[in-house]
Amino acid sequence: MLTLLLVLNLLLDEGNSPFPMTAVPQADPQPAPVADDPHPIGTVQREEFYILQSEAPLLVVASPPGLVEITHEQGPLMARGRFAGGDGKTETRMLLGNHLYFIDALKSGTVELIVIPVGATEAEQIQRQLVEVQAGPRPPPQPDTDTDTDTDTDTDTDTEPKPDGIPVDDTGGFRVLLLLDETADPDTLTAVDSLQTVKWLDANTDDWRRWDRSTAETDGELDKEEPVWRRIWQAARPALPEGPQLLIIQGKTITVRPLTSQVVQELEVSR
Repeated sequence: MLTLLLVLNLLLDEGNSPFPMTAVPQADPQPAPVADDPHPIGTVQREEFYILQSEAPLLVVASPPGLVEITHEQGPLMARGRFAGGDGKTETRMLLGNHLYFIDALKSGTVELIVIPVGATEAEQIQRQLVEVQAGPRPPPQPDTDTDTDTDTDTDTDTEPKPDGIPVDDTGGFRVLLLLDETADPDTLTAVDSLQTVKWLDANTDDWRRWDRSTAETDGELDKEEPVWRRIWQAARPALPEGPQLLIIQGKTITVRPLTSQVVQELEVSR
């Protein structure tokens, strides 16, 4: 089985690289003239882990800026998701480096990652890697099927709240509620709990929550929650479809969407 050699490059001594590496195939039974050496992975896609690992702290710079987001975390730690250079399936890996640098795809393009050891004094200590960022097209906005072009249409049909536009008392800002239940598939759970989703919510919302639906629907469980979230729940609950749901609250309107593994893309479009 091909395995991604992420954990083999933890030291930034001369000759070693912090970049995630490609797998090396098992030797062919027939002699090969030249064996392929592992080389840094050159592509990162949205909702994939592309991780630089190092025992010593690094300064990681992206050029041009804006194509990726770089986040430093202390290791070792365990991560579950899809990894750059992997087979596209969700997996769990132990990241052994003391310093972990998560590279998240924001926009498609080619970015150069420049890695400088903290305290470096020689140009030879600087490492560079070109990475193709494949952020993918954002889903198109939902068409406005509620536009009434016939002035003679009976307006009584609009008296009930639409499931994607539930009115609520002004909540004062942009809020998100991730509502999960036992039917959520593994990919959705992974996406909801991923570092990328948490970082997006922390950076772009006024407040957000992740609730278990059965808990929220139990009387008294939300008594200690902030009043604004209790109002949101009271307004939305009667109109919520079955299954995991994404509630996007903007001022006086609650928008409801199915909660899927594409949660970040859906949020970016709705924002």
